[in-house]
Amino acid sequence: MSYKHNNLMAMRTNYWNDEQSPHVQQEKAFLQDLLVQSGVFPQATPDDARYLFFCLPSIIIVRGYAVGFQHESVLGLIQKFIQTNIQQLQQRTELKIHYQMP
Repeated sequence: MSYKHNNLMAMRTNYWNDEQSPHVQQEKAFLQDLLVQSGVFPQATPDDARYLFFCLPSIIIVRGYAVGFQHESVLGLIQKFIQTNIQQLQQRTELKIHYQMP
């Protein structure tokens, strides 16, 4: 694993394991709702939201950290990612983490 990958994986893990911050909990629920609204799953679980979060390209993770995952600019990137990868997400296929949006 590269240095860059290790840092981003640590960011993902630290964010997801944050059980104290109400803001983080709200954003996790938001990701779960987004999976339902986007038609990925009829009912999304917290594990489904975690799966999505760990598949997101690093540009989304970095921007989400900076302005929040519910921010309009980040939301657009997440929606684009979901629509591009909807079949793989529905099948919970192991997606390679991208460092840039295609």
